[in-house]
Amino acid sequence: MTQVIVDNLQTVLKYRERIFSLLIISIIICGSYYAYIVHSTIVNVVEKEKIVKDIRERSTRVGELETAYFKTKSQISIELAHAKGFKDTDVSNFISKKSLTAFVSNNEL
Repeated sequence: MTQVIVDNLQTVLKYRERIFSLLIISIIICGSYYAYIVHSTIVNVVEKEKIVKDIRERSTRVGELETAYFKTKSQISIELAHAKGFKDTDVSNFISKKSLTAFVSNNEL
């Protein structure tokens, strides 16, 4: 029994440096991966903040354009149209509301 213990102890001592080296390499790899993940997370958060700022600026610009549109729209009248040379029509033609599909019957052509 003691011979088996001595053999096992010698085997462990024989591979002790390899096991220690493998453990150190594993710790370095895990630490590097952790640093990469943290870096990626920080970069993504910064990008998200830039995108949110851009969205905020564009929303403000859209609001300004809508305000200008409604202001201009409220100034348009039939008198302005006549002053610009537009005339009233006698007959109005409208596009039909029939949906366009692949199937068209003969009488619709």
